[in-house]
Amino acid sequence: MKIRIYLYHLTRVVFGVLLVLSGTYNVIRYSEFLERLDIYFGNVTVFNIAFIETLAPLVPFEEFVIGMFLILGIFIRKALITVIILFTFFTLFLVDADCLLFAFAHLVFCGIAIVLLKKDNYDMNSINYDEDSYQVIS
Repeated sequence: MKIRIYLYHLTRVVFGVLLVLSGTYNVIRYSEFLERLDIYFGNVTVFNIAFIETLAPLVPFEEFVIGMFLILGIFIRKALITVIILFTFFTLFLVDADCLLFAFAHLVFCGIAIVLLKKDNYDMNSINYDEDSYQVIS
């Protein structure tokens, strides 16, 4: 049983590190990231929406913050739900942009997040600042 707990924590931290490194790399090479976004938005048909195009440059910063939450063990459940939603959208967006290899990578990351979310009972030491986690002592 302990091996599963350690494996869960290792997977969560490694996944968080990958998100932080990906976000950091895209921020360091931000002009290249923006050029790739222009190419993607030039190829899409379904997701060619101005609102999405306006928010797309924020993706590296979102990846960094979510990765830090996963590494530090803060808001793990909410961070994983956010990862699932974002990476599902990224997968659909990249399929629409004909970038199937990147879409598959995002699908794998989405699958990892789903497995981590399903196995969250192994995460006994996480910091949750939810309203439900506080006990009111009368």
